[in-house]
Amino acid sequence: MREPVDMRKAWNEISPHYQADNKIPTDFVHYGPHCPNEDQLRLIGDVRGKRVLEVGCGGGQCSIAFAKRGAIATGLDLSDAQVEYARTLAKDNGVEARFLQGTAEDLSAIPSGSQDVVFSAYALQYVERIERCFAEVARVLKPSGLFVFSLDHPFWYCIAENELRIEFSYFDTVHWYDWYQQGMQGHPKVEQFQRKVGDWFRALRGAGLEVLDIIEPEPVEEGSGQDWGEYYSPERQRMVPATIIWKARKPQ
Repeated sequence: MREPVDMRKAWNEISPHYQADNKIPTDFVHYGPHCPNEDQLRLIGDVRGKRVLEVGCGGGQCSIAFAKRGAIATGLDLSDAQVEYARTLAKDNGVEARFLQGTAEDLSAIPSGSQDVVFSAYALQYVERIERCFAEVARVLKPSGLFVFSLDHPFWYCIAENELRIEFSYFDTVHWYDWYQQGMQGHPKVEQFQRKVGDWFRALRGAGLEVLDIIEPEPVEEGSGQDWGEYYSPERQRMVPATIIWKARKPQ
């Protein structure tokens, strides 16, 4: 039986420990563990003067990196604690970026047709009603606007944590687990929604978005910005892709 999970409460509890432990850089836009960053992949390109919305911004590091490159950046996250951290981090980095608390399924704080780019890194797997999220993304994008987001590759979910062995079915749909972060007293429960590659494709098309590319990058030793631990080691990723990146566009 599926257990109810309060994700907002969970991430408010996780946030201070997660940010202190990971120390994610703000010098570049990252896509995931040992994954080439945006400066290397150039999936979005020059953002000077463009409006960029990051959905599930966490501590705001990527939004700040966009702002450093001249974007008019807005970040949105479910967690109040993450948003407050992002606002402080932006001030510490000397850039202007707007941060809002809200859900990925309701972007009503963002005007229709206002964004040149919508971006997300390792956040949308926490969204249950992804069709509603994608409909909102399509609404806020300008015609020809880009939607670029990264996730755990669905194949990555299948392998055991400490060895290259199939442990979970590719067809499992929901994963929930107790989150452990260094320094935490408790272990709040979080929930992720596993979707097959075809599910993501059909959800994008259903929102009226055109899929331009699907990237399954090989790992890099440097450039993704933090120590991701043995679970995401490059050695494992050379056998099974950890990250999948989707690039889509709102039609003209």
